[in-house]
Amino acid sequence: MDKQKIENKAIYFMCLLSMICILVLIAYFFFLRNVEIDIMANAQYTYVGENGNASVTVSAKQGDLNQRTQDFLNSVQYEVSPNTDLSNGDTIHVTATYDEALANQYHYQPKSVETDVVVKGLANRYSALEDIPKTLIQDGKDAAIDYVKGNQESIYTIDGKEDKAPGLDKMKIVYSAYLKSNQKNNSDRFVYIVQMNYASEILYYMVCIPNINDSDSIDTHNIYGEKAYLTQDEWNGKDFSGYVNRVYSLKYQIEQINKEVKSN
Repeated sequence: MDKQKIENKAIYFMCLLSMICILVLIAYFFFLRNVEIDIMANAQYTYVGENGNASVTVSAKQGDLNQRTQDFLNSVQYEVSPNTDLSNGDTIHVTATYDEALANQYHYQPKSVETDVVVKGLANRYSALEDIPKTLIQDGKDAAIDYVKGNQESIYTIDGKEDKAPGLDKMKIVYSAYLKSNQKNNSDRFVYIVQMNYASEILYYMVCIPNINDSDSIDTHNIYGEKAYLTQDEWNGKDFSGYVNRVYSLKYQIEQINKEVKSN
């Protein structure tokens, strides 16, 4: 009987010891052991601008990481030098600083806190209208029409009209042009003048699509527009080319796109 009790106690203490060892190992691997974390391997680069006139923002990747790792990476601050007028092929130096208290709390041992990166993938400007793909030109016209459709009521009240906009009978692009900037800090763009036929009047509205380059995409997030304030002579003569030249010729080389796009 006594022997059986002794054996049971021995088994009990062995099980208890095993559980303690397991808990110690779990605590070590998950809470106490220093874990290396590669900061630069978890960095992502976001370029703004075009070849010869770009900058970059560096931030932590957002992905399938555990919460502690993501929290730590989100605390990392990156500095880039140089970070203006970047071109494809340039080498930039990236340095990271991190929250040491958080690293100690999570038992992280950061590595690769600086690196050199070669800039690549920046879009190039087109030399002239003839180099732009016809598909991009058409996409621009479609985007201009979509923009006007989506803003037709606010366009009608742009001059302080308080009445609700009457039905828009039809609209059409009566003038379109490619504007090549004379300054590297201004992007090349498409400009359109849209004729809007409301029930009782005609309005002319100008739509601008910036950032036209060989990325061959329309920057729909930065499309903007304004009423085309034609002079009386420009209105009478439908001199849309004269209006655009008057507004933009000091800063841009203007090439007219001839084909019209109509939409009911």
